[in-house]
Amino acid sequence: MRLSLPTTLALTATLIAGCGSTPTGSAPTTPASAARPVAPAASAPNPATKAAQTKSNLALEKLRLSELFRGTPVLFTLQPDGNMRVEVPLQYSFDAGKAQVKAPLAAVLDHVATGQLNELTRLAIAAPADAGVKTSALVGERAAGVRDHLLRRGLAPARVTVVAAPASGATVKIVVSDAPAP
Repeated sequence: MRLSLPTTLALTATLIAGCGSTPTGSAPTTPASAARPVAPAASAPNPATKAAQTKSNLALEKLRLSELFRGTPVLFTLQPDGNMRVEVPLQYSFDAGKAQVKAPLAAVLDHVATGQLNELTRLAIAAPADAGVKTSALVGERAAGVRDHLLRRGLAPARVTVVAAPASGATVKIVVSDAPAP
């Protein structure tokens, strides 16, 4: 659990104030109002600082997920723009002609959702067609299935979008970006 700076400061001040004591039976020497911590005024977060923090969080998330899925064909890459790309091969994502998310893809999605639940990120999903199929409604159904899985794991609908075009290659692609959700 991460605490904001104002919350951390308020908790620290409360702990410090609680450490002072008076001998038994004597009255405090300061007015009660002076002993109460005053929370610092909330300031508007600097957008550049927020973006840098989110990029740093995505880099750490990429490392965490890469370690979890070491030895599997799932790829986690940090792109030059700071976004994290997740790629899961089609054979581990969907059965031929089907849009039902398979267990290996579900495991990846569960970990991605858990890592992004409290972050200010957006996720864009692209799903591939089956080999030899030029266009298909199946692509949209697959991407929607991935989106629905992430939504069931607690991500807000405004944060998860489906890319209309099929994913290039034979992988499900999820791009996690630092663009804050509306």
